[in-house]
Amino acid sequence: MPNQSLMLIKDTFEASNSKSLASKFTAGRFDKSMKWAAERLFAEQAIQKNEQLQKCTVESLQGAMLDVAYSGLSLSPTLAHGYLIPYGRTCSFTPGYRGLLHMAYKAGTVKSVQVNLVYANDQEFHVWTDEHGRHIRHVENVRGKRGDVTHAYCIAQLAAGGPPLIEVMDRGQLDAIRRASKDKRSNSVWNVWPEEMQKKCVIRRASKFWPKDNGGLIEHMMQVSDTYDPVEFEEDPDTPPAEAELCMNLDHQTELTDLLLERGITPAAAPEWLRRFAQSKGYASIEDMPARLFEETREALLKVLDERAKAAEKT
Repeated sequence: MPNQSLMLIKDTFEASNSKSLASKFTAGRFDKSMKWAAERLFAEQAIQKNEQLQKCTVESLQGAMLDVAYSGLSLSPTLAHGYLIPYGRTCSFTPGYRGLLHMAYKAGTVKSVQVNLVYANDQEFHVWTDEHGRHIRHVENVRGKRGDVTHAYCIAQLAAGGPPLIEVMDRGQLDAIRRASKDKRSNSVWNVWPEEMQKKCVIRRASKFWPKDNGGLIEHMMQVSDTYDPVEFEEDPDTPPAEAELCMNLDHQTELTDLLLERGITPAAAPEWLRRFAQSKGYASIEDMPARLFEETREALLKVLDERAKAAEKT
C-alpha cells in the first residue's frame, strides 16, 4: 500500500478523533443494522484503489462517512448502493440507483422494480395504453453498437398487486435535468457516470407515485436522492409559473373522460389514461395541467384512440 494512502487512512480512521467519528456514525445512521467496522473497511479499500481519493482531505472523507450513515446505504462494492467520489481534494458521497432500489424494496410497498435505458439502435421500443393499463415493449440490440440513449424507463410492480406502474422519460427530459445540475465540474457524476444518473432520474420520478410506507423509507429515499443529486428541471422563461395559470377544471376533466368512454375505454381505466397522459407532458395529474392545453390534450387523445381502433380492426 502506498505510504500516502496508508497515512490518509490512519489520519481519517485511526487518529485521536476516530472514536468520535465512529460514535457519530453510529448515532447518525438511518439503518441501525449498519456496522461502522464494515463501512470503514469498504472506505479503506476504496481509498487504496483510487489515487484521486488519496488526494482528498481527512475532513471531507470523515464528512462523507457521516453522509453514508445518514443515507443508510452501504459502500460495499458488491452491493453498489453508494460511492465515495473525489472532486479535487474534496470527497463526496453519492448514492447509486441500486441504493435507491434497495430502500424501495425494504419499504415493502414495491415488490419488484425494473429500470432500463433505451438506445437509438435497439430493435424496438414501444409504449402504449389500453383498457388494461399502460404497457411497454423493449427489444434490445444485442449485436453491434447500440448508439446513444433515447429513453429511460422504470417498471414497478406493487406489493399490493394490480397493474405495473410504468414511467418513461425521453432524452430531452433527461438532458434538462443534467443541464439543471448545479455540479458543472468536468468530473461530475453526470460526466463520469451518465447512464447511472439517467437511471436514477427515472427512478426518482417514478417513486413519486409509489405508495408510501409506514416506516418512511420511500420518503427517506427521496430525501437522500434530493440531498446528494437534486433533480431540478430548467424553467422556460416563456412559460408562466404554474400558480399563475388556470388548470383544467371539472368540466374539462369530465369531457375528456366522456371522450374516452365513448371510444370504448372502461370507467376504471379512464382515470389512468388521463393521469399517464398528464405525466407524459410533465404534470403529476390531469388536474395539474393548464387549461390552455385542453384542446391539445383532446386532439392527442383522439389520435391515440383512432390508432387503437384501426389496430383492433386489423386483428
